[in-house]
Amino acid sequence: MKWVRTYAFYGAWLVSLVGLFMSLYFSEILNYEPCHLCWYQRMALFPLALLLGVAVYRDDRRFVFYGLILAAVGEFFALYQVLEGYLPVLRNGILCGSVGDCAENVFTWFGFMTFPLLSAIGFALISALLWCSRPTRP
Repeated sequence: MKWVRTYAFYGAWLVSLVGLFMSLYFSEILNYEPCHLCWYQRMALFPLALLLGVAVYRDDRRFVFYGLILAAVGEFFALYQVLEGYLPVLRNGILCGSVGDCAENVFTWFGFMTFPLLSAIGFALISALLWCSRPTRP
């Protein structure tokens, strides 16, 4: 269990980097236009990847609590987007806006894994890894 606490901080940074590069790959290389909810998730993920990288480099585990807040914000929007696919009442345009369809599936893996679900899993994994790597009190 000690190795989980030791390497969880690095794992959280790795998951955030994978999310960052996947997001950039789909928008910049494959030219998929991100919806409003995707942009909100990016606003949480991009600084999280950068700041986690600095915190990992400096081995500053005090960042864990700030990272948990950013991951929670991203998780909220990712879960909202997942639920929007199942509950049409959530597609009222308050969070998603009038342009684009946030419920549109860009791709599906294994028949059920959509991009919003993958994002929600990523933010949950980042949160769990950050929680495992939180500093202990002496």
